[in-house]
Amino acid sequence: MLQKLKVRTGMMLVLACFVITLALACGLSWMNAESSVREIEDLNNVAVHQVDPLYEANAALLRARLALGAGLADLQAGAGGRTTEAAAGQLQLARERFTRYMAVPKSERGQELAQILQGRFNAYAAALDELDAALKQGALARYQQAAPRVPQADAAFASDMQAFLARVQERSDGVLARSQHTYATARLSAVVLLSAALLLALLCWAFVRRAVLLPLQDAGRHFDRIAAGDLTQRVEARSNNEIGMLFSALRRMQDGLNRTVTTVRQGVEEINVGAAEIAAGNANLSTRTEEQAAALEETASTMEELAATVKQNAENAAQANQLAGVSMEVAQRGGHTVSQVVATMQGISDSSRRIAEIVSVIDGIAFQTNILALNAAVEAARAGEQGKGFAVVAGEVRSLAQRAAQAAKEIKTLIESSVETVAAGSSQVAAAGQTMDEIVTSVQRVADIMGEISAASSQQAGGIDQVSLAVSQMDEVTQQNAALVEQASAAASAMEEQARRLAEATSVFKTQSGQVIEATPLPVDGRAPASRLSRS
Repeated sequence: MLQKLKVRTGMMLVLACFVITLALACGLSWMNAESSVREIEDLNNVAVHQVDPLYEANAALLRARLALGAGLADLQAGAGGRTTEAAAGQLQLARERFTRYMAVPKSERGQELAQILQGRFNAYAAALDELDAALKQGALARYQQAAPRVPQADAAFASDMQAFLARVQERSDGVLARSQHTYATARLSAVVLLSAALLLALLCWAFVRRAVLLPLQDAGRHFDRIAAGDLTQRVEARSNNEIGMLFSALRRMQDGLNRTVTTVRQGVEEINVGAAEIAAGNANLSTRTEEQAAALEETASTMEELAATVKQNAENAAQANQLAGVSMEVAQRGGHTVSQVVATMQGISDSSRRIAEIVSVIDGIAFQTNILALNAAVEAARAGEQGKGFAVVAGEVRSLAQRAAQAAKEIKTLIESSVETVAAGSSQVAAAGQTMDEIVTSVQRVADIMGEISAASSQQAGGIDQVSLAVSQMDEVTQQNAALVEQASAAASAMEEQARRLAEATSVFKTQSGQVIEATPLPVDGRAPASRLSRS
């Protein structure tokens, strides 16, 4: 019953009971006070408004009787007048007081007694009036004849007045008895109401203790356990009132905390796993970055060597071009004089051997250029997206190297043919004039080929400069990657530290699954973080 009773309803019932008890007490007090007031007013009406005027009227009659007795003595002594006036005044006063007495409202029994007493009073006053009239007339015999009726009237009036006073006393005793009964009733009512109030207070205390205090203490213990991190205690709502609503809210709060802590713990585990993976990835990325930097350094060194080779190739091509021009001039001069053909052919033979050597050098340079271009293409493939431009340049360099090798082969073939021709020309001086045109034509072709070789060497130099620029840019990107690796390593360390602190913060909670998360440090490989690389 109490479990279904709401606290507000219970408090309203308690207040209603106290109000009803207070209203009963006030009502009984008011009824007792009203009864007492009526009894006091009745007693006051009898004692003050009836008894006092009656006593005063009786006293005035007695004083009038005494005055008349004194008037009799004065009459017998031969002096009179003043006493009769005093007696008349007292009689007048007695009538006024008795008239006041009769004017007071009375009960039916009191009215009957008052009528009887009025007759006695009138007879008593009439007897005294007759004595007063006899004294005023100086009729002593008349006075003495009327005097015996005065004691009789006095005795009758006194007897009836005593009966009235007895009635008054009886009423006073009744008022007193009713007052005592009222007092006893009020005292009993006070005791009953006090007992009822104490019982009601005990019931209220039992209700408040069972419905409010004990559940609040239980809720306080639940809050203490939750504050200590214990989320395993079961919270039950045993009632449907406000306390039950409080326990329902407490249960929802505990369930929410349980879900939150469980989610946070799972998040901590995932963060730890992610931090470990990030650390491993950073280590792998750092290693690859170092390897890429080393490869770029080797590529840069190779490109410097290739640039020097291409420059030397360009210089040799220029020299070969000059020699081709000289050969052409010699061939032209050979047409003017045959006599100088032998000497000229000897010079041509020497020049051809030199050209053959130069062509061999050019062929070697083209071969080395082809190999370097192939290595650059391989390194560009290893560089991935960042090496696409470098791969294109390396392909162009390789194409130019192949063309240079082809040209060198052709020059070598021509030189060999020229050497054979010169060897044969020594024995065929007569036919020198006929072959001079062929020699001029061949030398002109050699000059063109050497021009092509010189242009290809210039293009190779430009391509190598572009490759060097691309390598420099790749080196800068590699340095930036190294810096990013350092930042990623620092971020992974910070994330691992935050995960460890979060695990420490949530480790104080004990959920229903009993899981306790502890921060696990990331694996340490003993390797220093990647530092910024510089080209050597």
